[in-house]
Amino acid sequence: MTKMKLLPLLLLPLLLISCATQSVPVGSGLPKNHDQARVVLAKRILQMPNQIQLMSRHVSGRRDNATAYKNMVSTAGGWSAARSSYAKAPGGYVKLQPAMLYGMIALANQGYSYQVSELAGGGHSRNSRHYDGVAVDICYINGVKVNYRNPYYRSLMRAARKLGATEVYGPGDRGHSGHVHIAWPRPY
Repeated sequence: MTKMKLLPLLLLPLLLISCATQSVPVGSGLPKNHDQARVVLAKRILQMPNQIQLMSRHVSGRRDNATAYKNMVSTAGGWSAARSSYAKAPGGYVKLQPAMLYGMIALANQGYSYQVSELAGGGHSRNSRHYDGVAVDICYINGVKVNYRNPYYRSLMRAARKLGATEVYGPGDRGHSGHVHIAWPRPY
């Protein structure tokens, strides 16, 4: 593993603890301000198209400005991410949280390539963490569609838990047969 990939993984525990206390640690390479950290992390994700692919459409087929790709571009520009306003989605905007963004990068740095179907957009359960900016849905891992035959989904789910995710669902869990849902604690 290269020094560049190893350093962020070593700093992950500091970042996850700091996100829970609403500060960013000195020496993490990230700005202390959460808004600035979001921008830095989102820009990094956009620079990783071979590892993290962000869908520019919703799985449901609905069209709006709350796709995973548009959520990340908005965050990289310093703006809030749009939430969808169909089904049970509340509409409006939310800031994508640094713990989730860092977790996404850390999963890619562990050797996973994956496709993100939803961040803050899409239709989810009424109290979904997606609407709080702390959840990601993954529909392909290492080029293989997520389902119970995918050989990677269980290890990705374990890795996400080790990165601080507290809500991790996938094939075998109700409503998650075709994707892995990973969520970090709410920021409040």
